[in-house]
Amino acid sequence: MINSVKNVLRIQAAMSCNRFLFWLKKLPLIRRLFPDSLYGAVNAKQRLMAVVEALKVLSYFAGKFLYLFLCCYAPLVLLADEMTPAGNWPMFVSMVFFMSFFVGCFLQSGILTASLVKYTCVRQMGMSARACLAATTGRDHLQMLITFTPALMVFSWVLGRGPWAGLLLSLELAAARAIGELLHVLLYLKTEKLPGKNAWFIIVLVMGGLAGAYIPVFAGAALPLDRFLLNPAVCIALVGCGAWAAMWLLRFPHYRELVWKTCKAENVSTAAAKQNAAQAAFKDVQMKDSDLTAEDAGSRIRSLKGYEYLNALFFRRHRRLLVKPVKYELMGVGAVFLAGLAGALLAPELTRSLVEQLPAFLPTFVFIMYFMCNTLGQRICKAMFYNCDISFLRYGWYRERKVVLHNFAIRLRRVAGLNLLVAGAICLALAAPVLLTGAALPPLELAAFLLSILCLSVFFTVHPLFMYYVFQPYTSQLAVKNPFFSVINWVVYMVCVLCLQIKQPPHYFVLIVLAATVVYSAAALLVVWRRAPKTFRVK
Repeated sequence: MINSVKNVLRIQAAMSCNRFLFWLKKLPLIRRLFPDSLYGAVNAKQRLMAVVEALKVLSYFAGKFLYLFLCCYAPLVLLADEMTPAGNWPMFVSMVFFMSFFVGCFLQSGILTASLVKYTCVRQMGMSARACLAATTGRDHLQMLITFTPALMVFSWVLGRGPWAGLLLSLELAAARAIGELLHVLLYLKTEKLPGKNAWFIIVLVMGGLAGAYIPVFAGAALPLDRFLLNPAVCIALVGCGAWAAMWLLRFPHYRELVWKTCKAENVSTAAAKQNAAQAAFKDVQMKDSDLTAEDAGSRIRSLKGYEYLNALFFRRHRRLLVKPVKYELMGVGAVFLAGLAGALLAPELTRSLVEQLPAFLPTFVFIMYFMCNTLGQRICKAMFYNCDISFLRYGWYRERKVVLHNFAIRLRRVAGLNLLVAGAICLALAAPVLLTGAALPPLELAAFLLSILCLSVFFTVHPLFMYYVFQPYTSQLAVKNPFFSVINWVVYMVCVLCLQIKQPPHYFVLIVLAATVVYSAAALLVVWRRAPKTFRVK
């Protein structure tokens, strides 16, 4: 058993080392230092394996600290009104419970998850399934315990409860993970189903965990889970159940059958996994037969020619994918409009006091417009590539400068029309209660606020189309290849999230929004005009 575990660990380390060598050979300046002969150099690979394993252990320790800081500690600093150790310790424990105990322990099963190591060792080499799982899943659980313990001890000390509280939480978390593994195995033995592959199970579990973790922070009242989890009786009972679950799993005799059923070639193929992930990423823009047979709306489209006709037909056939979400957004805005009218008629004083604070909510509208307009723009760009450009870009005439810029202008105009429609409805829904209640809001200030919303819709119209035409990140295999595309999108998203933290925006915040829209849009259009004809290609 021990020798089998060692052999599995050696194979796992060799596979990690080979992947590390593969990526080192991709680096332009040092790839010549790593010839192909290194794949067969056992002594050199053993040294490199030691480096790889050391880096992995360090990354595990750093990852746990980073996870607890970003997901549990930072929200307390940003969202809690008063950051006091005694008051925020219950909130910290509540977030750890819902995100690690609730979601982390029951989302996936390490025993039942397919991996290339299991497939290679058990199915191809005929090694012991028990030894393979001990070297993979068992090792992962042990690493989680070892690397989570110092992180929890440090944060419990920072929050004024001392390191022992963090140690107890880490032991209970390890026990909960063992119980989660046992429940997954028992469920599979009874039903042969894997909950971790069910989209609805994942959505409900993750959304429930996020709601339980962050709603108390917004509400300012945490559940007393710290007293529950740190109760001596609960600690003893949970750790005892975890130890019993671990012993049951160690003695389970049918691991070979489990591996043969759950770990198949199509589940561990890297190429198949990438293709499935790519298909899933574009699943929301795939068309149906009913979309392809959509009528062309009479003489209005039939009178168009060339690329005007092509794009008009594209948007006509994509009404279900693109226009339908806009209708839902307009329905939501309409509900806000009706609520404002009802408030102006039934509770004018309360409504007046609320609408007078509208300019203070402009930072929040930055994120709202990002969510509504930028999401629509990215969806349209994916649909353009998947259902149109991936085929036409194979022809030289479609990549000509005048064609690229002409199509960009047509699409920009159409997307801007959809987003400005939503933004205009928002302006109407917000302006109506102001006018009906006679709120003491200067007309110039109200006009600037509404103009900012319209500008934000323009900004988040230009941004996704600019990113698509300048970087064109999608490959013929439907993968995202350009790293700048992801990085810039992440930066824009983080700026919008940070705007949520602005409680009292300065008076010149409106000018910042207007200037950012004008400058960014002008710069983006200039870059598209100069660079898009060279970069708008299928990679």
